[in-house]
Amino acid sequence: MRKLHPTTKAVGIMTRDSSGATKAYDEFAAKLQARMAKLDGLVEKYKKTLEENKDDPETRSAIEKMTNAANEITELSERLTDIEQQMIKGVEENTLDGDSIGGVLSRNDDLRKQMSALANARGAMQIDGVSVRNTVSVGGIATQGDIGNTNIQAANADPLTLVNMIDWVPITTSLVEYVRESATSFMADIVAEGALKPESSLTFGPASLKVDVVAHWLRVTNQLLSDAPALAAYIEGRMAYGVRLKIEYLIINGETDSFDGLLKAGNSLTITSADNAIDTISTAKAEAYKNFLPPETVIINPQDWAEIEQSKGTDGHYLFGSPGAAVQPVLWGLKVVQSPSMPVGKFWAGNLTMATTGYIREDMDVQLSTEDGDNFRKNLVTIRAEMRAAFGVVMPDAAVTGDLVNVGPSE
Repeated sequence: MRKLHPTTKAVGIMTRDSSGATKAYDEFAAKLQARMAKLDGLVEKYKKTLEENKDDPETRSAIEKMTNAANEITELSERLTDIEQQMIKGVEENTLDGDSIGGVLSRNDDLRKQMSALANARGAMQIDGVSVRNTVSVGGIATQGDIGNTNIQAANADPLTLVNMIDWVPITTSLVEYVRESATSFMADIVAEGALKPESSLTFGPASLKVDVVAHWLRVTNQLLSDAPALAAYIEGRMAYGVRLKIEYLIINGETDSFDGLLKAGNSLTITSADNAIDTISTAKAEAYKNFLPPETVIINPQDWAEIEQSKGTDGHYLFGSPGAAVQPVLWGLKVVQSPSMPVGKFWAGNLTMATTGYIREDMDVQLSTEDGDNFRKNLVTIRAEMRAAFGVVMPDAAVTGDLVNVGPSE
């Protein structure tokens, strides 16, 4: 329910995957274009004769040839449709890598449009749809042999747990209007028969967020996509990760029209920090409970968590277990989320479910294009990854922030 799934979408025909289905698709597309050219030639050759004399034996022979060519085109179009269905089935049944470029194409509705366009194509086919400023090329990789067979392992990247914990709501507008609960006063009490009941209050304030695009791009060579499909798929995944990495930073630190971050002034309660980080988190937890909004998570920088892990008792033993043991990051019963986007020395503790909401106008989108700038002349492809989203705090009282350690006044 609360997981953000990074779907990837590509536009156009870029069958650079090594699967048999995508290779067959290219072959049939080429055959279809050849048959179309043949039919065009026949129509042009016999056009005048057809207009003048439909009963002439030569005319009837021409009509027969064109009919046969048209039947071949129809048959090839049907076989292309079958191949497309095989590709889609391959992704659904996990027999085709869904994160590969071939897998991306197989679940793209624009394939169907491109196949229809083949029936009317004349000349070169336009491929819509690569963004980071340096061009990645086969020649720029220091390796020997066939890099297309290189075993490329996926990057062991931070899973961005914080992004996945946010409740993301799909929207269809570019501006989000919402309300923030800014104050509460619950006056419920025992009331005698016939006496006036006490009045409570909930104060809400209007707020709005503009949905912005978070994006970047990278240019690669067409040869790299052809010769190293595994590397191409790797690049695609890393580009999508880069967008989500920036979104996590904005969730924590954002002070823009589209990202109202966790640490922004007014988006949380504050406390006076203790002399050590462990006690500070306990105080923050108590502050949240005081408002009857039980916290579930504490977010800190990995460097600060490392210092907490290294805490020792007076006899030298580690307070958080043996260094050789797998210790679940937990402080005072709260799940610890480590994020490099959290400034060193700061923390956020609270209930993400109640305190925040994310909004998605367009989910993760990775597109490839040969028509960007002078790509066509240089045999380059541009990869662009982007997402349209916004984030806001809807209940400031459900969060507590501050310094991990009270450093006191400087001397």
